[in-house]
Amino acid sequence: MTQADASQPVSPTTGWLIVLVLLLAYALSFVDRQILSLLVGDIRNSFAVGNAQIGLLLGPAFGVFYAVFGMPFGWLADHVVRMRLIAAGLLLWTTATMAGGLADSFTGLAIARMGVGVGEAALVPAAVSLLADAFPAHRRALPLAVFTAGISVGAGAALMLGGSLIALAGHAASLPLIGGWLDGRAAWQVVLILAGLAGLPLAALIAFLPEPRRSDAAAVQATGAGLIACLRDHPRLFGGMLCGTALLYVYSNGLAAWLPSLFVRGFGWTPAEVGLRIGGIVLICALAGTLASGLSTAWLTTRTRRDASFRVMTIGASLLVPAALIAPLAAAPLIAQVGVGATYFALSLCFGVATASFVAVTPARLRGRMIALYLLIGNLCGLSLGPPAIGLLLDGALGAPLRVGTALALLTVPTTLGGALLLRGTSGGHRRRAAEIGTDAVDRATIGGKA
Repeated sequence: MTQADASQPVSPTTGWLIVLVLLLAYALSFVDRQILSLLVGDIRNSFAVGNAQIGLLLGPAFGVFYAVFGMPFGWLADHVVRMRLIAAGLLLWTTATMAGGLADSFTGLAIARMGVGVGEAALVPAAVSLLADAFPAHRRALPLAVFTAGISVGAGAALMLGGSLIALAGHAASLPLIGGWLDGRAAWQVVLILAGLAGLPLAALIAFLPEPRRSDAAAVQATGAGLIACLRDHPRLFGGMLCGTALLYVYSNGLAAWLPSLFVRGFGWTPAEVGLRIGGIVLICALAGTLASGLSTAWLTTRTRRDASFRVMTIGASLLVPAALIAPLAAAPLIAQVGVGATYFALSLCFGVATASFVAVTPARLRGRMIALYLLIGNLCGLSLGPPAIGLLLDGALGAPLRVGTALALLTVPTTLGGALLLRGTSGGHRRRAAEIGTDAVDRATIGGKA
């Protein structure tokens, strides 16, 4: 079914219902993506692999497929019923998560992670395009920030839920209906199977949500100007935004993959302790940063700042530079926990409105593909370089598996500082382009009203 067959206007109440359901989907995607970081020790023991191989499992095995499939899914998001696309992707990645729990070899687990990457690639391009059409431009930043809070909720929930599931795994045989099937499986396998099962009801719900009408559906079919032309016309703007966010993705993915190991190896915590303690900090501080980014952008927008989202984004990137060094260099766990909170607040302040920043400078007909390109570059760089870089530093240059903090610090400086400088360097271009896009939208609305 095409977009034209299923689209309809949505009320503000329905729009916010869609936001909340997509928030849950985004959070679940991060649970399925990040929960593996808590299971590193058990997986290493099960398959007798090193840190470098774990880095590949946490990064490229998922990230390359997530990034590469983002572009075709972004094209589909601009042409088909987006709710159905999201539901299909969710069904795929939750099934692949369960398949990872059934894997009996490192290769089988890696293949399952590839499937998770393919399925999750459908979510963000379709969701951002969909939410941009469900709300008018001057009210768009907050819904997009709330949706992006799924990163914060998911990152914290992955640790907290993972810690709880690890504790539950020892009693899996007593669970109703599926206890006999889970009996005898390794703890990490039980965790993945249960995490995957949680997404099946949500996939069914999303498939039946209403599809908002596109703001310029006719332009999708009629335009001859595509994404490449848009990038070619504004190379400094999009080059700076894409490269700057890519560097921050390298840092954030390296941190997410190895943060549990920082506390397990550096301070002697158990994985369950890390999940419950650090998960709560990540959840609260990242959610606060995400909501602050949306509310700040909404406030600046009322002051006629068309580049409001990008201004908030650059502030978050600047705060991240010092905050990100606290936890890796901390000598005590309390200071490290404070550093984790400050880091995730700054990260969320930056990324909470990243999609809104790209939407503000992209024609509506290209939003799905632009967001897919942003995710392609960010995740291809972030997941392919961040987690493996830490593993290689631990096994190679440092030669000390316990020095996770040192490895994180070495990754932090060039990525956070470089990303912040690139984003700040494009501020003027973003402001001018956002004004052009806003003027074009007003002109189209005026012409449509006269017609």
